[in-house]
Amino acid sequence: MPLLAAIALISAAATAGARAEDAATASAAGASAAGVEAPGAPWSKFFHGYAFLTSNRQGGRLSSRGFESANHFMGGASRPFSGGTLSLLGTFTIEPATVPARGSGELFQRGETYGGRLLVDLQHPHDLFVELGARWDRDLSKNAGLLLYAAPRGQPAVGPTAYPHRLSASEDPIAPLAHHNQDSTHISSDVVNVGLRAWRTTIEGSVFHGREPDENRWDLEQGSIDSYAGRLTVRPVGGLAIQISAARRKHPESTEDGDQTRQTFSIEYSHPTEGGFIAASLILGRNLLPGDQHEWGNGIEATWKFRARNYLYGRVESVDRDLYELVNKTQRPQSVPPARTTLQAATLGYVRDLPLLKEAESGAGAGLTVYRFDDALVPVYGAGPVSLQVFLRFRFGAGGAGHAGMHHH
Repeated sequence: MPLLAAIALISAAATAGARAEDAATASAAGASAAGVEAPGAPWSKFFHGYAFLTSNRQGGRLSSRGFESANHFMGGASRPFSGGTLSLLGTFTIEPATVPARGSGELFQRGETYGGRLLVDLQHPHDLFVELGARWDRDLSKNAGLLLYAAPRGQPAVGPTAYPHRLSASEDPIAPLAHHNQDSTHISSDVVNVGLRAWRTTIEGSVFHGREPDENRWDLEQGSIDSYAGRLTVRPVGGLAIQISAARRKHPESTEDGDQTRQTFSIEYSHPTEGGFIAASLILGRNLLPGDQHEWGNGIEATWKFRARNYLYGRVESVDRDLYELVNKTQRPQSVPPARTTLQAATLGYVRDLPLLKEAESGAGAGLTVYRFDDALVPVYGAGPVSLQVFLRFRFGAGGAGHAGMHHH
């Protein structure tokens, strides 16, 4: 069933992307003839997305095999409005149908719940509604600008570019282990954001509802505005973005008591090359938890496209985990003292573009992950687990420069 749903979706989305490209070209021609600032100027539309069809094998004593499809689809429209530019933005996924409800296998991953239990060694599917929002940008002077953003589902001002939209992660079908230390807030409810841009610096502040999404992946849950975030981003040269941010989140985890402070720092770089590009990210994330507990999740990743059709990607991570959770596969009770362990994972993969679909950029690839961890976990995971993914990747889209400044995945 996940295979059929994913194939049907890719076919429909690729066809829609091709039609959107024709419409966007016609719209752009009309705008050019009428003048983009003229009253009643047409909307400039875009649609793009990606989907992986992945055979996922997790190794070691917890060996598992599965087939799943990670996917995101982004669309929007923008036009001049009140002296600035108004953009209507939407991001969606059908992972609730193409990823098992309990999550896809991923050794040492943790975050969110299924059946009221914390997910351990599993990556949860994302919600159908990833983003529904509106953004207004206006230049205040030659070197300064204002941005306003409101979204019943969207992204507050904390963290790097979320991994589903990071160019440095664009060929890897697997979520980072540090996802819930770095960028899991990319799906948040009731977000209001204000930002000021001056020269190469942007400062933003947000308020939002801090609870993580619930187990119903098809709905659009809401809540009171109870959390806040701030981010400073500097772009000293083209292709380079450096950000530092923090958020105070009200009771984000349903299985954990108390509030959480998240702190992140990242450097993202991308540069075109002959026959491709190179993109790399260094990301540090830390959750400050009740009881003076600190939980780090750090990583470096890169993707290199070369000779027009070849991609080499890699990721190295170091993350903190709770020993009780890894051994017992459930949330640690408050009666058990916390015991942290730090582990590492390294991934290397290759993708080759192939002409599988006329309407989409398609490729086939494989990735391998190895781990380093405390000897106390050997009875649980085995001495040297190795995980392997073999996959097809499809990417399609048309119109616009991107999703509110996001990289295409």
